[in-house]
Amino acid sequence: MIFKTIHSEKQISKAAKVLHMSTPAVSMALKELESSLGCRLFERISGGLVVNAHGEIILPYANEMLSKGKELENIFSFPEHGIKGTLTIGSSKTAGNYVLSKKIPLFKKQYPDVKIKLVIDNSLVIEKMVSERELDLGFIDAKPASKNLICEHWLQDNLCIVSGVTHPAANGLNTKSWLSEQLWIFDHESSFSRIRAIQLLKSLNIHVRDEICMSTIGAIKRAIGTGIGLSVLPLLAIDAELARKDLILLPIDGWDYKRNYWSIQREGEELSALSMNFLAFSKLL
Repeated sequence: MIFKTIHSEKQISKAAKVLHMSTPAVSMALKELESSLGCRLFERISGGLVVNAHGEIILPYANEMLSKGKELENIFSFPEHGIKGTLTIGSSKTAGNYVLSKKIPLFKKQYPDVKIKLVIDNSLVIEKMVSERELDLGFIDAKPASKNLICEHWLQDNLCIVSGVTHPAANGLNTKSWLSEQLWIFDHESSFSRIRAIQLLKSLNIHVRDEICMSTIGAIKRAIGTGIGLSVLPLLAIDAELARKDLILLPIDGWDYKRNYWSIQREGEELSALSMNFLAFSKLL
């Protein structure tokens, strides 16, 4: 636990706060671990501590030990008076921000003794964390490539072309050549969401020539709301803005694309009762 926390926090003092221990105690525990192994596990850089080659070898074992500890905790966490336990969930941005962020408080209300942590990142990071036992469950928007993971279809959403109410596109009669000349606003340049959106637009002969990239859907929605551009966004992320009429859907001939989301878990490992319970709960409307 100490090694893993130092790895996550990158500073002994920060790790001590997380572990509710004194800084000298954490430092001493790390020295004892390194002494018993006969090697250093971290190197000091300007931003703090990072694992070295020896630490990288230890990391998957530390993750497995923590995972086994959680399994034991969950085995004994279903007494007659209710469900208990700790659950760490990972999710891609849209599913995390607009679906799980709403479902987790409801699950917590139903099972108040359960402790839940939600990690939101891109699908590749979440896939890696589940594979390396840092997460109990993952929810992503692409089937996993890792061989030690299995997936199950979780939910489906519509991809929508949207604009602000003051954008000229809101008046309709938008030709594909005219749409190609407009400013488009997408997720950051390396994101799968941006690449997929541009490919789908291109399949309808809408060729993006001018674009702005932003790192969050919230920023994209606010930018579009000013009337300066268009975007492709999942319906899950814009239902509130559509209801308030801050954004509108643009009907484009031939545009009818879905977006699938998947739950992922490690292959060959049976889910704990708590994980299965949450997975079933997450599928409820």
